Amino acid sequence: MRSKAVIVLAVALMILPLVSGQYSVESLSLTVYSDGYVKVVEAIVPENYTVSFSVPLLATNVEGLTVIDESGKPLPYEINGSTLTVYFENATGVRVTYYTPDLTAKNGAIWSVHFGSTVPVKITFPDNAVIVDLTDIPLEINGNSILMPAGNQTVSYVLEYRPTGAEIPTAPTSGMTAEPSNSTVSSNPGSSPPTSGGGSTNWTMLGILGLLVLAAGGGFLYMKRGEKEDVAPGISREDFEKRLRGYELTKDEEKALLYLFDRGGKAKQAEVREMLGIPKTTAWRMFQRLEKQGLVRVYKKKRENWVELRL
Repeated sequence: MRSKAVIVLAVALMILPLVSGQYSVESLSLTVYSDGYVKVVEAIVPENYTVSFSVPLLATNVEGLTVIDESGKPLPYEINGSTLTVYFENATGVRVTYYTPDLTAKNGAIWSVHFGSTVPVKITFPDNAVIVDLTDIPLEINGNSILMPAGNQTVSYVLEYRPTGAEIPTAPTSGMTAEPSNSTVSSNPGSSPPTSGGGSTNWTMLGILGLLVLAAGGGFLYMKRGEKEDVAPGISREDFEKRLRGYELTKDEEKALLYLFDRGGKAKQAEVREMLGIPKTTAWRMFQRLEKQGLVRVYKKKRENWVELRL
């Protein structure tokens, strides 16, 4: 009898990994609000033959948690500390959404968002945010959104001043009408998820208008740069140095531009960085500033970043 029990236990232990705990994270996105709250959206794909999985949350203090399957149907879940356990039957995709203030910190005027992830993370900032520091170079930049690589990441930013009366988006508050809870096994049944207010629509419109203005301005600068190149297709190094004096440049920026000039107007970004002896993130921020001033163009060529003079 005892031997049969041992066999049953061994079989159960072999089957357990097939029915619980296996999943893969398809995507992870963060939306940062001006009040420091962050909306987290995680898309998870359960493995076949699983009926539940436990996934770590990015924070312990979470609000407005919702868990739905690929068809939008709420799924039962429970929370133990910062671990979320989701129960399901035939779900092929699970979407977890929640809000938390734990991912951001403020030191003076500088905000920082910090997180760790096994997959690249898309971060969307308020449209008045200006990034001032990063732990790594973004994989993509699209408007006020960046895609950071996997790992432990910190992005620091400041919020530009807005005139009185201008609308600044903040995280939805739980004091508004709440959506129905999607948990049947929740460890905090008294909580209700926050809902988004009407201000988000205005924020989106402002973002779209801002992008259109930037695009139009970029096109104008491109045309102006083209005109300059047609008028003065080639200049001496001495004349080039005189032109640089008309800009407020750091010593590293001036050295980088002269280095590009001496090499026919373009070079690999890594090559310029090594010449200056500066970190990757410092070089990335420097070329971003120079590109905004219309002095250089940064582009990809065979999976490498190149920098070309536009002056």
